[in-house]
Amino acid sequence: MTMKEQLYATVDDEGRLVLPPETVAAWGLTSGNRMRIEPDGNGMRLRPPINTLRRVYIELTNQCNLNCSTCMRNVWDVEFGNMSGETFERILSGVSAFKPKPEIFIGGYGEPLFHPNCVRMLEKAKSLGLRVSMITNGILLTEAVAQKLIDLQLDMLWVSLDGASPECYEDVRLGNALPTILKNLKRLRELQVNRYGLSNWNMLPHLGIAFVAMQRNIHDLPEVIRLGTNVGVMEYSISNVLAHNQALQQSNLY
Repeated sequence: MTMKEQLYATVDDEGRLVLPPETVAAWGLTSGNRMRIEPDGNGMRLRPPINTLRRVYIELTNQCNLNCSTCMRNVWDVEFGNMSGETFERILSGVSAFKPKPEIFIGGYGEPLFHPNCVRMLEKAKSLGLRVSMITNGILLTEAVAQKLIDLQLDMLWVSLDGASPECYEDVRLGNALPTILKNLKRLRELQVNRYGLSNWNMLPHLGIAFVAMQRNIHDLPEVIRLGTNVGVMEYSISNVLAHNQALQQSNLY
């Protein structure tokens, strides 16, 4: 946005903050909406109304190419399958009607890239002007897939990484996939640099690492952060394990 395009709020004679019409329209604000004001250093942050839909989670598939010891799928008794294109289109149609349009987050207990039409679905969502994020275990992040995610300008790509050494990774993920994942992340970074240039900090997709912390892997967290920094990771999400059995309960950090 250039200086000529900057929008400004004004204060009326009664001391009320008046937002420009463009902002009101973009946020879908209506009479009576309440927005929280938070101090932010020497300024302030205006939060959207609590009734604003901010994010929609979509699970394209409940199938996965891994069988992690921590996964809730181990205790499921459900039929596995993929979301149909028709269902996805209906979700996007409903989401697009909101103002402002919420973010689409592709994830769940399944691996999104295991869905045969995952990349085309991401492309469809982006074509509607939606912010789109996805979480993956990184194994299926091939060069072709990585290039496509860059081309369609996926906003955020989270990679689940619960260990920085093969031994620690295998203990949780039950597979020797760590070298493949690290190679895929390095290649994605190289493709981004080829597209944007090394000095550009706004490369899409932005990268994040999701780390599930347990007693058995917490010692690897500093190395996970180091590895992430080397491939351009900008955000880290660190959460406790969702314990669905006694062994995982004992592995919890609290």
